[in-house]
Amino acid sequence: SSGINAEYGEAPYYYVVTSGTKVNVYNVKNNTLQQSLSRFKKTAYSGCIRRDGKLIVAGSEDNSVQIFEVGTRSILRKLSGHVRPCHVTKFDEDNVHVLTAADDKTMRCWDLPTGEEVLCLKGHDDYIRTAATLTQCPDIWFSGSYDHTIKMWDKRSGECTLTMDHGAPVESLVVLPTGGIAISSGSNKIKVWDVHRAGTLLTTLCNHQKTVTSLALDYTNTRLLSASLDHQVKMYDLSSYKVTHSIKYAAPVLAVGTTAHNTELIAGCSDGIVHVRKQPVPDTATPAKRPLSAITPGTAAFLERGKNTPPTPKDAVSGKEPKRKKLAPYDLHLKRFQYTEALDHVLKSRHNPDVVVSVIQELFRRDAMKRVLSGRNEETLQPILYFLEAHITNPRYCTVLCDLAHILASLYSPVLGMSPVIDKLFEKLNRRLKFELKVQERYMKLQGAMECFFTATGLS
Repeated sequence: SSGINAEYGEAPYYYVVTSGTKVNVYNVKNNTLQQSLSRFKKTAYSGCIRRDGKLIVAGSEDNSVQIFEVGTRSILRKLSGHVRPCHVTKFDEDNVHVLTAADDKTMRCWDLPTGEEVLCLKGHDDYIRTAATLTQCPDIWFSGSYDHTIKMWDKRSGECTLTMDHGAPVESLVVLPTGGIAISSGSNKIKVWDVHRAGTLLTTLCNHQKTVTSLALDYTNTRLLSASLDHQVKMYDLSSYKVTHSIKYAAPVLAVGTTAHNTELIAGCSDGIVHVRKQPVPDTATPAKRPLSAITPGTAAFLERGKNTPPTPKDAVSGKEPKRKKLAPYDLHLKRFQYTEALDHVLKSRHNPDVVVSVIQELFRRDAMKRVLSGRNEETLQPILYFLEAHITNPRYCTVLCDLAHILASLYSPVLGMSPVIDKLFEKLNRRLKFELKVQERYMKLQGAMECFFTATGLS
C-alpha cells in the first residue's frame, strides 16, 4: 500500500487506500470496499478524498492527475502539466482547488471547476514527496523534498517565505492546525519545527531504526503517528513528544492514518495488506452496579468482609505455588542450542505444520539453518524432503519453505545421483513446483482478463 488518506467530513466517513494501479475507497463503519478505481495505466499515488466525500484525486506514474466522482467512477477532470510522476495530491481547504507536487520539483495549484493551472511554485532542487495545507490559514502551504528541505509557501505571492533543513530526504510532513508547529520525517529521524520562530528546531525524535515513511495526526490533533520500514507504528503524545504506544507489523509499513473520532488505526504495508485496528467501545447498555452500602467499622460483618470473594488475576495468592508450564521437547532443544535435534524431533513427531514452520523460522532467525541442514545422510534428509513436498505450495508456508528448499538444493546438488531415494524425492519436489507455477500462471492470465473486462465495463 503506497498511501492512506482519511477525511473527517460529513457522515458516512470514508478512507482511501492507494496501491498499485488502484485507488480503493472503504466505508469506516463496516470496513467494506465502497468503490475501486482502476483507471490508471501505471502506478497510482496519493489518493485523497475531499471532506464532503464526493470527489477523489490521485496522481500517477504517467505524470497525470485524475479527479473522480465517488459512486459513479467517472473521471471529472484530468490535469496535465507535470512532466514527472506526481506523488502528492490534496484538496485545498476551500474544496475548489487541488494541490499537486511531483518529481519535476514543482508544486502546482489547479482550479477544480475549469481544470486550469492557476499557480506553479518552484524552488526545490529534488523530488517533492510530501505537502501539507492549513485549515486556519488556507493561503499557506508546506512542502517537503528529497533536497532535505521543508519550505513554507505563500499562495498569494507565490514565494517561499521559510526554509528548514531536515538533513535527510524528507518523506512525510504534517502541520498542526494552528500552523505554529511543523513535523517532518526523513531517514530514521522525526524533527519538530517552530514555524513562528523562523523555523527553530524544537526537538528530534529517534525512536525508529529505519526510514520513517509516513506521519499522521490523530482526530484530536493531540497524538502523532509514525510509520517506518522497521515494521513499527509508534504513537507520540504531542505535549511531551514521548512514545505512548508501539505496534509491530509483519512487513515494512508505508502509510498510516486514523479514522474519525480515532475509532480505527489503519496501516498499509509493503506486502499489500492494509491492517485495521479497532478501538474497543465501552458498553453503555449495561447498567452500572449499585455501590455497596457502607459497613460499620468494628462489627462482625466488617471483620469478615471479603472472606468469600474469589481472587482476581491481579491478586497475589499466598501458599499456592503456580504450576510451571512444561516446555515441549523441541523448545528444550532450542533452549540448549541443539538446533539439529530440534528440527529432527519436530519432523519425526508429526506435529502440526504450523509448529514445524515456526521452528524453521526460529532457525532462520538464529542464522543456524545452513548448519542444521549440512552433513545429513539419506535417513535424516528424507523427513525434510517429505515435508517440503507436502507443504511448499501452501500460501501460508511457501515463503519460508522456498528459502529452505533453496538451501537444500545448493547443499546437495553436487551429490545428486548417489541415492535413488533422495533423487526420487527431489524429482517429486521439482514436479510439484512446476505444477504450482503453471497454476499460478493461469491465475495471473485470468486475473488480467478480468481486469480488462472490468475496465472496459467502466468505460462504457
